[in-house]
Amino acid sequence: MIKSLKEIPRIGEKTASRLIEHFGSENNAIETILKGDIAGIAEIEGMTEKSAISLVLEAVAANEGFNIRDFLKTGEIQEIYKKIMTLISDCAHTDHARSKLQLYIPYPSGKKDSILKLQKELETIIDTAGKLDEDELSGLLSKVRPVKTEINIPVIRDRVMIATTPQEFEAARNFPISVHLVSDAREAVDTARGYSYVFIGSGLAGMDFPEDIDVEVVDIGKAQMWQVAPEKELAFFVKNLESISCAISVFRIIRKQAPDFCSKITQFEIERLSSEMSRLSKDADLRKGIDNEIDRCSLIYEHLNDAIAVAENHAAMEFGSLIEKSSVTVKGFDLLTAMDGSARGLFENEIREKYNTVTGNAIRSLAAELGLNPAESQFVHNFFSDEVSHPVKVNRRAVDELKNHLLRNINSRKMVILRNSARELSKLKETATLVVREVLDFDVGYAIACFSRRFNLSMPVIQNNNGIGFAGGRNLFIEAAVPINYTVGATSFNCSINKLKDARVVLLSGVNSGGKTSTLELLAQTVILAHMGFPVPSEHCEIGLVEEFYYFGKSRGTMDAGAFETTIRNFSAVSNTKSKIVLADEMESITEPGASAKIVSGILEELDDNKGIGVFVSHLAEAILKNTDREIRVDGIEAKGLDENFNLIVDRNPRYNYLARSTPELIVERLARKEKGNEFYNRLLRKFK
Repeated sequence: MIKSLKEIPRIGEKTASRLIEHFGSENNAIETILKGDIAGIAEIEGMTEKSAISLVLEAVAANEGFNIRDFLKTGEIQEIYKKIMTLISDCAHTDHARSKLQLYIPYPSGKKDSILKLQKELETIIDTAGKLDEDELSGLLSKVRPVKTEINIPVIRDRVMIATTPQEFEAARNFPISVHLVSDAREAVDTARGYSYVFIGSGLAGMDFPEDIDVEVVDIGKAQMWQVAPEKELAFFVKNLESISCAISVFRIIRKQAPDFCSKITQFEIERLSSEMSRLSKDADLRKGIDNEIDRCSLIYEHLNDAIAVAENHAAMEFGSLIEKSSVTVKGFDLLTAMDGSARGLFENEIREKYNTVTGNAIRSLAAELGLNPAESQFVHNFFSDEVSHPVKVNRRAVDELKNHLLRNINSRKMVILRNSARELSKLKETATLVVREVLDFDVGYAIACFSRRFNLSMPVIQNNNGIGFAGGRNLFIEAAVPINYTVGATSFNCSINKLKDARVVLLSGVNSGGKTSTLELLAQTVILAHMGFPVPSEHCEIGLVEEFYYFGKSRGTMDAGAFETTIRNFSAVSNTKSKIVLADEMESITEPGASAKIVSGILEELDDNKGIGVFVSHLAEAILKNTDREIRVDGIEAKGLDENFNLIVDRNPRYNYLARSTPELIVERLARKEKGNEFYNRLLRKFK
C-alpha cells in the first residue's frame, strides 16, 4: 500500500506539496488519487484532466503492483482494448464519465475478487439503468459538469461598510464591498450618501442618519458573508446553477428506481436546495416572479424615462395648443387695474392656470401609467416646476429622486431575500457538491450499462475450469454481426463435441473472408471485458480467468531475417508457466510455408505443455498437424457455395473437428460465372475438378 505521495511515479517535491495543500493532508491526497477522483485532481493548478488520469493510473499500478501491460501482453491486444473503450466512451453523457472510464482496465486472475465485486456492482447498475429512460436522462446528464469552487465576484460598489477603528477597517476588507474608515459622524453621513446600502460599525450605533439612507448596524468583526455580501455566498450556486439543477433532476429520477442511491443525501436536503436555487438566475440576480414588489419597482424603473419623455412631449404640445387658442376677456375692473400698469400679472394668471392644468394632467397620467403608489406619486408632483415654461420641461433632479427611491426599495427587498437564500444555501453547499459528484459518478456506471444495452451484452460466468465458451456471440466491431457459438477448453458449451471437446489449443481453418479473424476478435473482446468485470458480447458465456493475454495479428508478407527473429522472440514469451490465452491470426506468412508449419506446431506444443488456451487461425492446418505428435483440434468455417449474386455462402459458426478448405475454387468459380466466356478463368476452374 502506498503510504507517501513520493512513492507514486512522477510525483516530486513540488507536485506533492501542491496536492497536500489542495486536499489538506497527504493522507487525503493519497485517498483521493486512489479512488480516482479525476475532477478533484484536475482542479489543482497546473494539472490537466489528462495528467490527472495518468497520475491515477500510475498510483493504482504502484499501489496494486500491477500494470495493464502485465495482462495485455502485445501491442495488438492493447489496440483492441482501446477500440472497446472508445465504444464504451461513446455511450457516456459527461466528460467526467469519459475520463473516468479510462481507469477501468482488465485484471489478471489474481484479482478475481475485484473482478467479481465489479460484476455485482455493474449488475445492479445495469438493472437500474433498464428502468430508466435514456432519452430523458441524456439531455440532463450532458449538462452536469464538475462544480467550480474558486469563484471571485467583483466588488459591490453600491454597498459600503463604514468603520471607525483600524481593527474594524481590516475586518471589513474581507468583504467584497466598498470600505471606508471615518473619524466622526459628519464624515460618516457624507460617505453614506454615495451608496444604496450602508453597514456601520457598532461605534456609530444610535447615530441619526437621514431617512433616505438605508443603514444597518453590524459587529464588523463577527459579521458573516451572507449578511454583508450574500452575492459572494450565492456566487458558487449561480456559477454552477445549470449543473446543480440538472444533477438534482437526475437525482430525483434515479431515486424513484433506486431509493438507496446516494444515501448520504436526504430528500429534505434536495428539496431545500432546489427551492432556494429556484430563486436565482444565471446573471447572479433574483429570478422574476420571486417578489412582486421588486418586479413592480423594477418595471417602473425600466419604463420611467420613456414614460417621462412621452408625458413631457404631450404636455408641451397641449400647453402650446391651449396658448394658441386662448383669448382674454377683460372686465371693467380688470381694465382699470391694467391701466395702472398691472396688465402683465393679468396675463400671467391666465397662462399659469393653463400650465397647471397641463402639468396636473401629466402628473396624473404618469402615476396611472406607471402604477405608482401614493408615496411614489409624491415624487411625481415635483417633476414640473412651479415656474411656467414653454416648452414644458421635467425637473431631472426630481426624476432622479424617484429613481433613487425605487432603487433603495428594490435593493432593500433584494437584500432581505438574498440574505435568506445565502444563509440557507451556505448550509447546503456540501450537499450541492455531493449531488453533482454522485450524478457524475453515476454516469460512469450508466455509460457501461448503456453500452451493455446497446450491444445486448450479458454478464459472463467466471468458472474455475480452463476454457472459454459462448453462445450468440457478436463481434462489437462489425455492424449487424452474425451471432456465432464457439468454445475452447473446458466449458458446458462443449457437450455436443464428440472428439477433443476439452481441447485447449485449437487450429481454426476456413474460407477467406469467412469470419476467422472476426471470431478471433470476438474471443479477444470477450476475454478483455470479462477480465474487467464487464458484460461480454454474447447471450451466454463462461470463462476461466488467466494471468496473461496475447494476441498476434496477421503478419504483412514474408519477413526479413530481423523481423522474423523479433517475431520468434515475441512468441517465446508464451513459454512461461503462467495461465494464459494466446490468439494468433495467420502466422504462416512469417516465412516459407514448410518452415512456418514447423514453427507454429512448436508454439502450439509449448502452449499445450504450459496449460494455456490457444486459438491459431491458419491455412496450413494439415502441414502443422504433420509436424506434431500432439492431438490438436482443428475447427473450420466452411463456405457452402455461391448465392445468386455470386457471394460466398458461409456458415459463420465454426464446425468442431472439421478441416475447412479455404476454397479458392469458389473464388475462381465466381470470376468465371461473372465473366462468362473468359477462357482463362474456365481453365483455372478445370484445375480444381
